[in-house]
Amino acid sequence: MGRTSRTLHRWAGNVKIVACRPRVPPKHVPRLIPRMNVIRRRVRSPLTARTRRRSCMRRCCTPLPIRWAHRLQVDSDIDDINTDTFHLDIWDHDDESCVMDAVSRLNEVRGVRGLGRFFKQVCQSARQGSQDDFLGSVNIPLSEIPSTGLDAWFKLEARSHRSTVQGRIRLKLWLSTREDRSTVSEENHEQQIHKVEQLQRVFMQHEVTTHEPSWTWCGDLPGPALTILHQLAVQSDLSDLHCAMARYVAAAKLNRSTPLDPKFLHRLLSDVEKQWNQPNQEALSRDLEQWLADAMNGFVERSLNQIRRHRDIFPALNPPSLIRLEFLLRCLGLLGSMRAFRAVCPFNKGVRGEVVNALRKGSVMWGQTVMRESQSMPNPLSNFVTTLTADIQLGQTYYHALFDNTNGIQYFSIIYKQYDAMVGEEVYSRMAAGQVPGVRMNLSQYAVLEGDAEPVDTKPFELFLALQEFCQLKRHLSAQPQPPEKPLALSNSHEWFIPTLERWMMVSKAKALQRIRAAIRMDAICEGERIVRYSSSSVDTASTLLNIKEFWKVLNWPDEDTAIMMESQLIDVVCSAAMHYCDLIHTALADSGYYEQQGPFRCSDDMCVTVNNVEYVRRTLAEFRSDEQPLEESADNLLESSLTHMENRCERILSKLAPLMQMSLQKAMFHLAWSPDSLPANQAIVPLLEYLDCHLAALNSALLTKNFNRSLRFIWKTVLGEMSRQMETGDETDKPTHFHKRLYEALQLLIDFFHAEGQGLLLECLHTEDFWRIEQRLQFHKTDTDRLIDMFYMQRLREQLMAVMPSPYGSLAVRAYFNHDSLCVEVLHARDVVPLDPNGFSDPFVVIELLPRRVFLHCMEQQTNVHKRTLNPVFDECFEFSVTLEQCLTEGAMICFTVMDHDVLTANDFGGEAYLALGNIPGVADYSTSVDNFHGLKQIELPLMEQKDKCNPILQILEVRVNDKQAQDFVRKQKSRFIN
Repeated sequence: MGRTSRTLHRWAGNVKIVACRPRVPPKHVPRLIPRMNVIRRRVRSPLTARTRRRSCMRRCCTPLPIRWAHRLQVDSDIDDINTDTFHLDIWDHDDESCVMDAVSRLNEVRGVRGLGRFFKQVCQSARQGSQDDFLGSVNIPLSEIPSTGLDAWFKLEARSHRSTVQGRIRLKLWLSTREDRSTVSEENHEQQIHKVEQLQRVFMQHEVTTHEPSWTWCGDLPGPALTILHQLAVQSDLSDLHCAMARYVAAAKLNRSTPLDPKFLHRLLSDVEKQWNQPNQEALSRDLEQWLADAMNGFVERSLNQIRRHRDIFPALNPPSLIRLEFLLRCLGLLGSMRAFRAVCPFNKGVRGEVVNALRKGSVMWGQTVMRESQSMPNPLSNFVTTLTADIQLGQTYYHALFDNTNGIQYFSIIYKQYDAMVGEEVYSRMAAGQVPGVRMNLSQYAVLEGDAEPVDTKPFELFLALQEFCQLKRHLSAQPQPPEKPLALSNSHEWFIPTLERWMMVSKAKALQRIRAAIRMDAICEGERIVRYSSSSVDTASTLLNIKEFWKVLNWPDEDTAIMMESQLIDVVCSAAMHYCDLIHTALADSGYYEQQGPFRCSDDMCVTVNNVEYVRRTLAEFRSDEQPLEESADNLLESSLTHMENRCERILSKLAPLMQMSLQKAMFHLAWSPDSLPANQAIVPLLEYLDCHLAALNSALLTKNFNRSLRFIWKTVLGEMSRQMETGDETDKPTHFHKRLYEALQLLIDFFHAEGQGLLLECLHTEDFWRIEQRLQFHKTDTDRLIDMFYMQRLREQLMAVMPSPYGSLAVRAYFNHDSLCVEVLHARDVVPLDPNGFSDPFVVIELLPRRVFLHCMEQQTNVHKRTLNPVFDECFEFSVTLEQCLTEGAMICFTVMDHDVLTANDFGGEAYLALGNIPGVADYSTSVDNFHGLKQIELPLMEQKDKCNPILQILEVRVNDKQAQDFVRKQKSRFIN
């Protein structure tokens, strides 16, 4: 800082005392109250100016070290910068107090040291006036203080060699020179501000030229430039606000021609706002406010222009450009909230609203450019919509968060609604004018083109898919448009394409049938990995169906109501195509004489290829059914009927296999059944298994898994039929001893063979009704007569439990209980007994019998009295049987009630029977509780039954046991109960 001659300069010194660490004698510690005297000492001047400032910490006891911040501003004339010195004294302030106050604190004294302090305070109070204690001083030559300031610790000095001073003080000092404000006009002051701004711009321009591109300069000036600017500001007596404004205005003007880093501009704006909000800030002149307003408005205008062209200036896929855009938006957001901006630009409409308008205008301009460029494309509208969709997706990913986080602007919603209006207007007008091939306007609705021979143009579908992709993005809108707000223009755009889609359905059906016929004419055999054979026509047909399915999936029709209608038409197309193919190839197989051929069986290539083709297409058609999106009922029924039709075709083709094998299976089964007893079952079954293994292996390699399992079911049914035939052939006396045992073992071996450890038929498929019937009959053949009779009665008891009331043969009401080795049975009455006499009535009576007979041999049958000419007899008779609890708990123990019609001249007629399990009656079910009589017991109403199954397997097996008298008697008794 030099000295200017012939001009009066004042020294404006600023001192900030940050901390002080004086070292004082211990006796001064309790009442150390610092006070500073600042002396501006000019060595050459005979006078010394002294100013005393008292600390705000007065009348408080402060421990050492002392920390405080106190700012002083001192003005003084400077004679010689090289010799003048800044002098600072530090004192210990003592408050004035009277002797009586000091003596009154005698009762507060504690200890010897406290007594010494007490006498000191009394002596100080006795003094005349206030005498402060000197703590130290600091002397700093002004030539050692740079213009940018000084921040350091200084050691306290004593006034003479006899003084003892210790400690340090930290000072922040800065000084400046300025002219006397009284001699400087306001106009000159503003000129100085403009000079600083121009110099700032020169330095910035120089720095920008050294960086390419210009926005890579971070805004830092070199040291010499900062020094010059600082000296100029000091000499011009500029405040921090003036300097901040000058820096910002310079950067804003430079930014108009040379783009600067928005982060640097944001920092300058923040500095202006910070200085503007400082307390006691002097007001700006009108010219300076206008000067700042012009800079801010120019920056806003340039920024809005960049926002309009942000896609080109700030590419989304360039991360550095996104950072620049973010800080540009931060600058605009800061401007909108700055007190300085509102003060100098009071009529501004609002930065946020202008940003929104800039986004809208920029989107319209960009969309119009895209539309012009799309005119050279094959499908201009589709390309136009696709490009806008890609842009809005890019904006959602990269731009939306920047605008939202910085200014609370919903970028996506603004751009999407703008594009929606543009696309809706453009597409609707062009489709109405017939500029979109494939659709035309007819009474405000789109109709299909005339002429079925004309192929369907794909351009409308390309446009539809592009519009659908665009419409799907509306889920990202912050809020859907609500009345009275204008609704989205493309919300129902799919309705424009309904006629086009309907015509496509019709054409697709015709094309599919045509392609299927052509594929059959060019059929060729194909082989898969397992040599499973099918033909190329099935692949072409399946591909046709899948193409239709994929096209519908890609369309993703948005309207649920019309989608159901369209989906039904789609199902009709694919079902018609699949069934047409199935009928054609099945007819070709039938014409080849497949159904007329006779055995022996051989694996036919035509049969295998045909049935595989049908199954291949059927499996493809079944994929149109989904659990996630159920079809409409009529469409689902159509699909189900088509799948069933194709399933029946496969079943019919494969059903021919079993008859061709029947003769060979019959021979092998005869060998198994009638082999001598010396030949075990596992050896007797070998010819049958070898024959099956040979032909089933050929079928397995030639058929699809589904078809192979179908053929297995037919062959399994034929094997069971042949086994049943061998069981029923011949007289029981002529059969080998182990005939039924061998067949039973063979049946288990056949189960294992066809199941093939899970590789063949499932056990659920093997356990058919025929299997259970044969297995049961073989089990019965192995069972003795007594056990079979017991099983027969248990079957009758189960049938009764499953019978519904009322029974067509009437019912019987009874009561029974067991007590003290005595079974009491009461027959109460019967209702609706079957009339067995010519007069329309019966003469009923009831026979009571305990079963099984081998358990209750000592208990004879008992019967009620005969009631003449009635269908609802009331018996009210009680019967007692001497039995034990163990007998009643025997498996199958029951009471048999037989209703008979009494005849005098002929045998009594059977009128029905009922059964009551002994295990459920009182006294047996809860045998720990005794029952003394019938009082309190509920009556049981049993439905009467008659014999209906003349082919009961137990009776048939017992009937063939001609040498077993018990079996013959039982069969004869049961046959008398059959319904005539």
